[in-house]
Amino acid sequence: MNKEEIYDEQISPLMQNIISICREHGIAMIASFNIAHDGEGPNGEDCSRLTCTSHLPDGEGDFDDRFSKAAVAIQRSAPHHIGMSITTQHANGSKTLTAVI
Repeated sequence: MNKEEIYDEQISPLMQNIISICREHGIAMIASFNIAHDGEGPNGEDCSRLTCTSHLPDGEGDFDDRFSKAAVAIQRSAPHHIGMSITTQHANGSKTLTAVI
């Protein structure tokens, strides 16, 4: 099992929980994992410099400047794909999370 697979199976579910809690309470955060390994990913991409980074704003939608600078530094030196998620809060208080990858 390589680092990417370990991340996907063991760390990602925990991060999804952390991200959900941070969004619910307006906690800005940044977390980055170096999951580089030899070989190719499922789509043939080079995985020798692979990272997985999450960067969230606070409850007002403002990003912490320190975290933004760190995210730029991380992304500048690693190949990356941009992913985005959109949370819609409905009138009844429920929320829908849409991920765009």
